Amino acid sequence: MKTKIFTKRLQRYSAWFFAAFTASAFFYSCQKEPISKPISSASMTDNAMLKSIDCESDCIQPGGPYFEASNSRYITYGQNNKTVSIAYYNTESSFIIKVKSTKGWNDLVLNGADAWPGSPVAPNVWDSISIPLAQGWQACDLMKFTLAVEGQGPPVTFINESYSLVGMCPQGCESSFSGEAISCGSDREAVYRLRASEDMDNVKIQGGLTNFTGADAEISITGGNLVASQSSPGGSSNRVIKLTGSVSACEEVVIRIRWNSTNSGGIITGSWSAKNGGVEIAPNVEGLFCQ
Repeated sequence: MKTKIFTKRLQRYSAWFFAAFTASAFFYSCQKEPISKPISSASMTDNAMLKSIDCESDCIQPGGPYFEASNSRYITYGQNNKTVSIAYYNTESSFIIKVKSTKGWNDLVLNGADAWPGSPVAPNVWDSISIPLAQGWQACDLMKFTLAVEGQGPPVTFINESYSLVGMCPQGCESSFSGEAISCGSDREAVYRLRASEDMDNVKIQGGLTNFTGADAEISITGGNLVASQSSPGGSSNRVIKLTGSVSACEEVVIRIRWNSTNSGGIITGSWSAKNGGVEIAPNVEGLFCQ
């Protein structure tokens, strides 16, 4: 976010204000709605400056940047005029409203309640208030508010502003490696899944298929950048599968293998391992079998 927030004065509010404000000022909705323009009068001109924000696909990294929406209003009174601008967004724990006026301002009235205990703010200077978000808030919860900016001429009111909260980006994951027997007849199928906690460029996944017969196994790979090879060393009835290449952090790699076998029961694979540069990514998956 390019604009620096100078203060968060609302933190000095008394407990009674927060209780009253939380109970009546804001409400949440899981319905995604567009940001509304203020209602204008004959002496006011709306100047919407709203960024495209998608609460379903955008997400916030810890510490930002944040997704800011803004609006401004121009008012004339006698021989004078002023422009009042607001901007608002959510962080990990708060909803921030910033205010600036070309004439300066003295007070904020948020949903009918006095919301500014501080001193007057100079012309063309941003200042802000911070409202704690409810416990358990979720992406696309809807924040609605009406804000009157008072002082230095008639008040300027922004009516029915709304903002769909932007959720937090998923943070990290644990490495894992698992396998599942899908079909255990003479036509066999197994699925292995790998997830790495960080980007890895020297991955080697290897394991065996028991009692293998017929043409090469059919191997499909979803995710990662892996190349598969297979062989039956020394004329063995077992088939060795190798996959080498790279994977991205937290990306799920799915390896699906289909092959023919000479029998219809028992253990259908050998032990499988997943390593990066010779270091184990996650514990081995022991042989898969049918009940």
